[in-house]
Amino acid sequence: MSDSWEIFARTLGTESEALRLLGERAQALSKALVHLDAEQISVAQRELDEAREAFSRAASERRAMQVRGFGTMTLRQVCSYAPPALAWEMNQRLAELMTSSIGVTITNNNNKALIAGGMDRLVKTTLAMQRAASEPSTYRRRGFVAPPSNSVLVSSKA
Repeated sequence: MSDSWEIFARTLGTESEALRLLGERAQALSKALVHLDAEQISVAQRELDEAREAFSRAASERRAMQVRGFGTMTLRQVCSYAPPALAWEMNQRLAELMTSSIGVTITNNNNKALIAGGMDRLVKTTLAMQRAASEPSTYRRRGFVAPPSNSVLVSSKA
């Protein structure tokens, strides 16, 4: 396989684009989680997984080229060593990779928090419904009514 600076720069650009797309897909999942739409969440999760696989392939290809050509040099060192005609573009892609990876990390942590919060609310709602169902109801003129302490409405602060 013939590796050249141009091919390496193009591969670095592909990796940067794949990471940008991954960030967009992670943002779409965040919006779906906020709107609580199960179908939208499912579609966003599937698209996120596809984007994650595409980024993984692009990053693996770039890393393989980097190891073949530069051994243990870091990507920053490789970009500094690039020919003057490609140095600006490669350093730009490196900066894009760094900022995009930070954004994706923040978005993924936000998504994890949204999912954990949803699971916590689900557990609290289920416990409140079980508690309301297990305690005896009192008869009122219009039928059986659960005691006021057994409300199944759960606030977000519960």
